[in-house]
Amino acid sequence: MKLIKITAAFLILAIVFSAIAACGNSDGDTAPTAAGGEGANPGSDGGDNEPEEIKLLPDVPDADYNGYEFNVLISVNGEIALLNDFKAEEEIGEPINDAIFRRNVFIEDKYNIKVVDIEMPAADGMDRPEAMRRVRNSVSAGDNSYDAVMISGYGCASLTQTGHLMDLNDMHPIDLSKPWWDQMANRDLMIKERMFYTTGAISNVVNRATYAILFNKQMIQDYQLDSPYDLVNSGEWTYTKLIEMANQVTQDLNGDGVVSFDDRLGGLIWDDTMMGIINSIGERCAVINSDGMIELTLFNERTLQVFDQYMDFVMSDSGLTYQRQDWASVQADAMFENNQALFYLQIMELVVRLRAMEIDFGVVPFPKLDTAQQDYFSTVGSWHSGFICVPIGQAEPTRTGAILEALAAESMYTLLPAYYDIALKGKYVRDEASEEMLDLIFGSKVFDLGWIYQIGGYNENIMNQLRNMRKEFTSMYERGLNMAERNMDRINEAFEEILN
Repeated sequence: MKLIKITAAFLILAIVFSAIAACGNSDGDTAPTAAGGEGANPGSDGGDNEPEEIKLLPDVPDADYNGYEFNVLISVNGEIALLNDFKAEEEIGEPINDAIFRRNVFIEDKYNIKVVDIEMPAADGMDRPEAMRRVRNSVSAGDNSYDAVMISGYGCASLTQTGHLMDLNDMHPIDLSKPWWDQMANRDLMIKERMFYTTGAISNVVNRATYAILFNKQMIQDYQLDSPYDLVNSGEWTYTKLIEMANQVTQDLNGDGVVSFDDRLGGLIWDDTMMGIINSIGERCAVINSDGMIELTLFNERTLQVFDQYMDFVMSDSGLTYQRQDWASVQADAMFENNQALFYLQIMELVVRLRAMEIDFGVVPFPKLDTAQQDYFSTVGSWHSGFICVPIGQAEPTRTGAILEALAAESMYTLLPAYYDIALKGKYVRDEASEEMLDLIFGSKVFDLGWIYQIGGYNENIMNQLRNMRKEFTSMYERGLNMAERNMDRINEAFEEILN
C-alpha cells in the first residue's frame, strides 16, 4: 500500500523550499506571474538550466500603519507544546528563533508596525481561563486590547460559542484557501463556510501537538523485529502488529513481579492517546454533518474494537502508563533512552524534547485498525494545540486581516521550513525514512470537533478509562450521552445565532 497522498499545501511547500534553496533570502518583491497562476515560472529560456521558482505573495495591499502595535495574546506552555511563535528578540543562531525574528522584522518594516506578544500561562486549566477572561473583558470594554489571540483548541471552542471571535472568512484580505493556511483545518473546523480559528505556517504549535509514535531502533535490531517503516509503507502497521511487537520485548528485569520503571516495556503510554486511537482508525468523536450541524459519531463497532484492543495492551504488562499515575515524563524519557521501552506514544513535541538522546529512534504514525483501512490519521491534541483567532470588535478589521495574512504568507518561507526542514528533518529526526514519516504524519492531521468542544465530556472520560484501568466504553458512552446531546444542542444553537 502506498503512503497517503500529501495535501496540496505540502506539495506547494516542497516547491517553496526548493525556491529558498535556490534563491537564498527573498526580499519579498518577487510577484507571482499572472499567466499560469501563482507559483508559475515565466523565466525559462528553453535551455538546460532549471528555472527559478517564484515566491507566492499574499494579496495584501501595501500600507503604512504608522508604527501600530499589533498585539497578540498567547497562552503559552513552554514545557509541553504551546510555545510562543511570535517572540524573538534577536538572531541567536537557533533556526526557529531566527526564523521568527526575520519574519517579524520583515513584516514590521514592510507595514511599519510592531508585533507585540503578550504571554499568559497555560497551566491554569484546559480552556486557558485567564486568557479567555482577558479576551471577554476586552470585548466587553471595547478597548481592542488584542488584535489576535493564540490559544488552545478548548479555549477557541469556548470563545466561539460565546460569540467572541470573528469569522476569518469574513476578514478581508485573509484567504484561507492559500497554502500558508492549513487546508486540513479548513476541512475539519469550517462550519457553514464560517471559520473562527485556524492554523498554518504562522505557527508550529499544531505540528508540535500532533500525535506520533517513537520507536527504539536498537531494540528493533536486537529483537529482530519487523521495521516499523516497512510496516507503514506496506499498510501492515496495525494495532495488532504494534501489540505483538511490544509483547516480544517486555521483561521483568528486576524480578519483582511488578511492572515498573526498572523493567523493559513494550510501550510508554500517555493518557491522551485514548483520543488518538479513535481518530487513527478513521473515526471521530463528532463531525459536522451535511446540514452543518455537529453530530456525535463516537459509538460504533470500530471504536469498540480499537478501545478493547488498546486497553488490553495498556492493562497488560506490556504497556506502562505514567501520566497522573505517579509517573513523571522525565522517568519515561529516561526509560526510552535506556533501551527499556520499544515504543513511546505521545506528540511530536517529544521528538524535540528527546533530541539529545544518544540512541537512535524512528518516528511513525499511530497504527490502523486493520490492513483493510486505506489511510493513516494523526490526531491534533486539543489541549496542546494553539490556534490563531481574532476577537470581535476590531477597530480596523481590514488592518488586522492584512497583517495576519502577511505574517502567515511570510511564515511559509521562514518559520515553517525552519521547523519542518531545518529543525525536525535536519536536526532532530535521525534518518531519511523518518523524514518521510513526518510528511505522512503532518499530511494526515485530524481536528476532531468532539474532542475540541468537549462534547459529553468524552475527551476526559475516555482518558479516565486508562487512568483508572477500566474497560467500560459502552457504559462510559451511555453515561455521557445526555450531556453530549445538551452540548450539541447548545453548540448548534450558538452557531445558528452567530450565522444569523
